[in-house]
Amino acid sequence: MVEKKIKNLFSIFVFFTLFYSSSLQSLESKIYIVLKIENEIVTNQDIENEYNYLRALNNDLNKIKKSKGLKIAKNSIIREKIKEIELNKYYDLSVKNEFVENIVLNLFKKINLNTTEDINQYLSRYGVNLKDVKKKINIETTWNNLIYSKYKDQVNIDIDKLKKKIKNSKKIENSYLISEIFFTIQNKKDKEEIIKEIYDSINEKGFKLSATIYSRTDTSKVGGLIGWVNEKEISESITNKIKSLKNGEYTQPIQMPGGFLIIQVNDKKEKKITIDFEKELDFLIKKETNKILNQFSSIYYQKIRKNINLNES
Repeated sequence: MVEKKIKNLFSIFVFFTLFYSSSLQSLESKIYIVLKIENEIVTNQDIENEYNYLRALNNDLNKIKKSKGLKIAKNSIIREKIKEIELNKYYDLSVKNEFVENIVLNLFKKINLNTTEDINQYLSRYGVNLKDVKKKINIETTWNNLIYSKYKDQVNIDIDKLKKKIKNSKKIENSYLISEIFFTIQNKKDKEEIIKEIYDSINEKGFKLSATIYSRTDTSKVGGLIGWVNEKEISESITNKIKSLKNGEYTQPIQMPGGFLIIQVNDKKEKKITIDFEKELDFLIKKETNKILNQFSSIYYQKIRKNINLNES
């Protein structure tokens, strides 16, 4: 009889243990609202998904604490949601964008994934869906279209200056593999403190991870990597700042419209070139146009950000 009672008590204990454990897991996996941007809600699961997406693009995120990674993901979602809200005023984002497929392939080629099958297999390791990635790329592509339509008439390029640059260009061309950290400062009093914080982070964590944490451009998702650019693509003032840098070194903050820029030189190379004047001029015009539009993009985002109703739970 005693043995039977003990067995019954043990069964009750096991039942409550399992029930309590199950309840805890349920609480831990509970989805809740973290913030609300206008009428758009962002849940903890949305931030977790964004964190996994960013890790898939930049494995260096695994080197920092998850809590900090989730904060980066949260800021990333805020930027994306604000852009999406603005875009919905002008576009139907459900319409298929024919350029997205190629953009996605080019994005993942940076981490040596060359086919859709390769990309799917890679993303599955992070629990990321390629369809969601395409949606994100579509938002960024459509955002660029919006900026172009709004500011194309304000893009003023000194063609004579570009022609002179081509005529004076060397037969040996320097190219740089560069990364960037673009950051904004809301309060001028905080400028020195923020710059020191970024430099301390670069020294401690490296440039790539610091770009993911602090940069406010889309390249932050890939550790600030811009890629190979030749010196004719860069303004003379920036070229003068990076040409003397050794591999791994970076500039002091460069003031730009809308914020500050730190550029790191990862590698350099030079090659002999034969210049096709008309082709070169067309190339420089496009590059200068993109640079100016990127500046307008940053300014426009900061403008609409101020008018967005954002509430955290």
